[in-house]
Amino acid sequence: MSLNLDDIKGLLASDGSRALRNNRFSVDMNLWNPAQGSYVSVTDYPALSVSTPTTEIQGLPFEFQNIALQVPIKRQNTNLLQITFYANESLAIYSTLVSLIKTYGGESYNFNSNINQPSVYTANNMYNIAIRDNTIFVRLKTANPDVGSEGEDVNYIGYSEVYPRAIIPIDFNSQAQNNLAAFTVMFEYARTTTRYLGEV
Repeated sequence: MSLNLDDIKGLLASDGSRALRNNRFSVDMNLWNPAQGSYVSVTDYPALSVSTPTTEIQGLPFEFQNIALQVPIKRQNTNLLQITFYANESLAIYSTLVSLIKTYGGESYNFNSNINQPSVYTANNMYNIAIRDNTIFVRLKTANPDVGSEGEDVNYIGYSEVYPRAIIPIDFNSQAQNNLAAFTVMFEYARTTTRYLGEV
């Protein structure tokens, strides 16, 4: 399929598919909390920014008739999912993710009993059962009021078997006047999906 400039303009500006606005998205998270024995769910949360990982193909060198090639062997992700959240005064999201990192890493959450490792790696638990059903969805919203209501989901990028790996420190500053506090979380994940795979 060859696209000329008119085709590209049509894809970006037509009524059926407008250009994506980078500030029209929300985040859904569903993460298992072993300490509570239930899921922590956050729905339609307005994150400050999301940086999706690079998706590429891992290749092996192959030579045929003196022509060197890289033969694709499998998909790989080259960095982590990064989400920057606004910090509210109670630090609710921050505290929840810190407690999940501690729990997933096997740190004690109950100092009076010996049940402090519900998800840490052991010989009998080679793949962490606490993260198997964890999901994060970055939902892309339309800015077109003609499509249902403004802010309606038009697509998503979903991450499964995901868990918070690191929280970048919050930079508190007593000199700043009207800046909102924010913090960035790095997530590991196993698989990703999106709607309209393979369609153009």
